[in-house]
This record gives sequence, structure tokens and C-alpha cells, in this order.
Amino acid sequence: MTWTLRAGAALVAMAGGVALAQPAPSAPSAPITLEGAGPYHRLTLPLALYGRAAYADLRDLRVRNAAGHAVPYAWLRNEAATPQTASRNVPIFALPGSVASAAPGDTALAFSVRPDGSLKLESKAVKPVGSDDAAQWLIDVSQVKGSLLQARFEISPDTRGLFAFHLEASDDLRQWRPVGGEEQLVRLAHGGQAIERLAVELDNVRARFLRLRWSDPKNGAVLTRVGVDSVQDVEPVAPIEWSAALKPERCGVDHCDYLLPRGVPVQSLRIDLADVNTLAQVGISGLSDATSAAVQPQQPVPRNPLYALRHPQRRAVPQPGGPDETPLVDTVVYRLAQAGGEVRSPVLALDGAVHARLRLRTAGPVSLLGATPPTVSVGAVPRTLVFLAQGAAPFSLAWRAAPEKSAVEGSEPGAPLALSTLIPGYAADKPVAAGNASVRLPAAVVDAAVAAVAQPPVPAQEPSRKWWLWGALGVGLLLLAGMAWSLFASLRKDAQRPG
Repeated sequence: MTWTLRAGAALVAMAGGVALAQPAPSAPSAPITLEGAGPYHRLTLPLALYGRAAYADLRDLRVRNAAGHAVPYAWLRNEAATPQTASRNVPIFALPGSVASAAPGDTALAFSVRPDGSLKLESKAVKPVGSDDAAQWLIDVSQVKGSLLQARFEISPDTRGLFAFHLEASDDLRQWRPVGGEEQLVRLAHGGQAIERLAVELDNVRARFLRLRWSDPKNGAVLTRVGVDSVQDVEPVAPIEWSAALKPERCGVDHCDYLLPRGVPVQSLRIDLADVNTLAQVGISGLSDATSAAVQPQQPVPRNPLYALRHPQRRAVPQPGGPDETPLVDTVVYRLAQAGGEVRSPVLALDGAVHARLRLRTAGPVSLLGATPPTVSVGAVPRTLVFLAQGAAPFSLAWRAAPEKSAVEGSEPGAPLALSTLIPGYAADKPVAAGNASVRLPAAVVDAAVAAVAQPPVPAQEPSRKWWLWGALGVGLLLLAGMAWSLFASLRKDAQRPG
């Protein structure tokens, strides 16, 4: 009987040990392609990764070398820092049709450059500001420091209409590159509502000069002043990425709620109305719930410098029995057919924080948005990290990585460092000298991210480990039942023996 107990205990321990000895599920990963000599490399993360990571702040990301060892990395930009923005009016020059119709490089012949880099007018063909026959406008932003956030246009007070244009950027007045697509200046009155749109986003472009070219030179507005808002940012900003069109998750009497891709910091919002000649006053709020609050840290608001310029900081408003609601923007959305073409409400700047849902609340019934509720798209600038190419290539990016053991108490290999720790001699006022790197996510991850919404990821479970565990428990229970039966049988025999 003693031997039976010992054997049973040994089998149970062996079964449990085999189950626990199964390797933990490996973290999903994707290969990294390096450019340049290094040793540091700059990697911009695709937005599709946000919905697959275990944490909204991406603390579970690891960069690994060929041996599987985590290498040190740091976030390139401190997203919690207050953006240093500036605003100033800039010189503008009206170019008549004769100059506008010439070769693009001929624009430089009308100007010379002063020692400080600003423009000096040399040609009498350029008319003064306020001319009503300007086919294009030259905007001198050479004295603006940092990247350009937005341009604010002023037109004659009595001007009404829709004025389409294209913007281009240059550093020498000869080579020009487009800034975005076709934009519109709008000043209209419709249904008792005054619609005015006289600002355009510049997408953090860096340039010395801008050129505005009217799509229809015979239908251009007279500019009286141009102001430019900029942000001081030493590091270049990655291009904004947009989500697919999102349909409302549900609509109430006076609102529609949209489930957002999980973990994406919402910096821009595009609202696409389904019906032409629709106009409505709306309030846009970010919603959080208990699930999302549990997996993402508290974030400062606002984090988008363009939003900080346009809107005061607002705080979350607790809703009884419901999610916290953070008011973001009050605006007018519209889609109108005009003689000069269709005019749509512009892209909206949001706070750059992570929200589980967005709510569009109407000042009246939700049918003001049209017979079919609008779709929305959200845009964000993906985060960028810098890592040290330590060890042999190839390198890979892993997410949902389990913490690693370290000989140093309190440290965790592979966790993000401060830039000053990663790069000796780092100076915050100088860009980081690093080569480029890119990562290509598996198609399955990208496809899943398109459908991913603000729900926490379900931890992956390895089937083999699960069955081993259940098998070990089953064997243990059978052994315990056998030992109990053997014990009772022995006791019964002892009781039956004559005293």
C-alpha cells in the first residue's frame, strides 16, 4: 500500500511536470528589413499592429536578432510632451495669368532671395496683394520654423462661393511637389447656416515656399492675408494613415456610435455623408468603456498639436450607467451641390488619444444626417522607434511578447528605454542619426486588423499544452480513484479477519 501511494504521487508529479514543461506559445513576429549602415535604425510601425498588440501603449513590443535575443530600443518621440506650436502671418504675392501660364521654373525669375532666406520682389509683373486677376499665389514660409500644420486664409469680406485649388511646396522656386489633393475655400449660406472654411491642413510638410494654384483661374478668390501655424519638431513626422470606412455600430434617436480600430490614436476624422444636399450641426465625442480602460493607460489630452490650436482642452464627462464621454469637436457637417462643384465638410482634427468609440450627436433627430447614416474614417500618425542592431541579422519585430527574466532585479530585457540611455550623447535639439528600417506584417495580421475593433485581444492558447494539462489531471484523478479503491479494499479485508 505504501508503494502504491508513492507510485501514484510520482505519476501525478510526472504528469504535471510534463504539462508544465511544455514551451510557452511563441509571440507572433514579422521580419525587419534594414537600410543603411546603422548601428541604429528607425522603424515606423504600421497601424495594423495596434489592434494585435496586448497593450494600447505597445509595451509588449520586442525587437529580436537572429538568435532570438531582444535588442534595446526607444520611442523616437515623446508623445506625452506638450507640442511647441507657433503662428504667424507670412508674405504673399499675387501672380497674374501671364506669370502663371509660364513654365513653373520661371516663377523664380520674378524674385531674389535675401540673406535671411526670405523673398524679395524683382519683377513688376507681380501684382500687389488684393489684385483680382491672380491665377496663383506665392506664399513665403521661409521664416517659419518647424513643420507646417495649417494655413489660414483671409479673403474679402463680401466674397461668397466655392474656390477649388491645389497647393505645392518648394525650396528653390523651381522644383515643386504637391501638398495633398484638391482643396477648397468655402464661404456659403445654406438653410440659415453660414458655412465658412478658410483653413487647410499642411500635413507637417517642411518647405520654404508654398504656391496656391486655382483649379479654375477665372473663379479664384482675392486673398488679403495668409497665416501659417507650425510645430517645432526635430524629428520628421511619419505620413498619416487612414482606416477603412466605418459604418455605425448603432444609432439612437439623436446619435450614432462608431466602433474604432483598437488602440489607434485618433488624430483626424473624415465624415462621409451618403446624401447630397445634407447639412447638420453635430457634436463629436470619444467614448471609453470599462474594458478599454483596463487595457490602456491614462493619456494626456490633447496630443494632436493641430487639435490643441483649434480647441480648448476638455475633460471626460461621466455618464450614469454608461461609458465616459469626452467632448471633442462641435461642428457643421455638410455635402452640398454647388455651381462650382460639390462641396464637402473638411477633415476634422481630433485629440490624438485612444477612444473605444466615437459618437456623432445631432442637434435634433439623427435623420438630419440623411436617410442613410454616414460612414467615418479615422487617421493617425503611426509611432516610430529606434533600435540598436545588436547581434546578427535578420532582425524581427515581435508583439504580445511575454516578459523575460533578467539577472538584474527590476529590469526587463527588451523593454523600451529612454533615448538618452539608448544613444550616448543624445541631444534633444538634433535629429537622431539612424538608418531606415521597415517591417512587413503577414497578410493574416493586416486582414485581421481591418476588422479589429476596440476589444481586448484574447490570449492565444496552444492546443497541445491545453490537452497535456487536461491529460495530466485525468491521469491524476484515475490514480487517486485507484488508490482510494485499494485502501477501502484493504480496510475491508482487515475488518473481515477474525479477531
